[in-house]
Amino acid sequence: MKKVLILFGKSNWRKSKPFKNEKYMYSYEYFYELCRKNGIQIYRASYQWYDYRKHIFKHAWIFEKKNGGWMKTDKIKPDLVFDKTKTRPEVEYKKSLIGESYKIFNNPIFTALIDNKLYTGHLFPEWTKGNQLIQNDRDLQAALSKVKGEKAVVKPLDLSGGENVIIGKKKEILSEVKKRRTKLKNYIVQEFINSSRGIPGITKGVHDLRLVFINNRLIYSYYRKPAEGSLLANLAQGGTMAIVPLHKLSKNLKPIIKRATDIFSVYGSNIYTVDVMFDEKRKPWIVELNSMPGMYFEPGQEKTRKYFYKELLKVFKRELSI
Repeated sequence: MKKVLILFGKSNWRKSKPFKNEKYMYSYEYFYELCRKNGIQIYRASYQWYDYRKHIFKHAWIFEKKNGGWMKTDKIKPDLVFDKTKTRPEVEYKKSLIGESYKIFNNPIFTALIDNKLYTGHLFPEWTKGNQLIQNDRDLQAALSKVKGEKAVVKPLDLSGGENVIIGKKKEILSEVKKRRTKLKNYIVQEFINSSRGIPGITKGVHDLRLVFINNRLIYSYYRKPAEGSLLANLAQGGTMAIVPLHKLSKNLKPIIKRATDIFSVYGSNIYTVDVMFDEKRKPWIVELNSMPGMYFEPGQEKTRKYFYKELLKVFKRELSI
């Protein structure tokens, strides 16, 4: 049986379960069982558990339903590493060492390109608001003075899930940065997109729309809505998601989809997302890209979940030559 190891961030090996949130855990359990039935054993390990001298993963989690569920195992040499780590200097360095012995999917070069929010504007200049890189409070004030409109968005280059993102009026942002004592090194400032008119033909109200690609083919899409009183639609920030049938997507998304599949086709097998908002004139704007879409699906979305997992399984089989 072939071995695929899902690589993630820091974790305490002494925990009794690999997930804090059980609803996410159930999604992974379904996927692990699907892979197992297709001749692939899935492992889950932190980059911290890698022995950089012996080139082996000292520990990992596996899931086997028939044997009682989640179990711990040792000394794993995977045939493929599926990267789900966050982009940070320490992680990138250690991941490069792992890559000397094991093939990593996505290609780390592709991941670095996709997950750097500053690059999005260079890749899609027609569909992005001007991003400004800032390193300190003085840069922030200068950048905010150049932003059109009353509101702006401040976010870190290398985090996801809405972590450390600040949205609001310019004066409010300055006071919020001081309140949080946020260190602004490697942050960007973006123009605020008023998405309150909703997605054409789909839904009303503040939103973002996520397009999910595997091997440069649009697999499925869904919109996210923020919790009441919030402008952050990320699921990790309390947002909710709803699947959008591909045939209902607005036609003015087609140039974005074509551009993405054209420029990313040179990186081989890949998985990524394009997050979009529609402004008051119903024009789509790319908010950011993401190389690691979540595996979670809400109740009632089982059909889409099964399709997505099967497409990801195809990638594994292709990379493993099975």
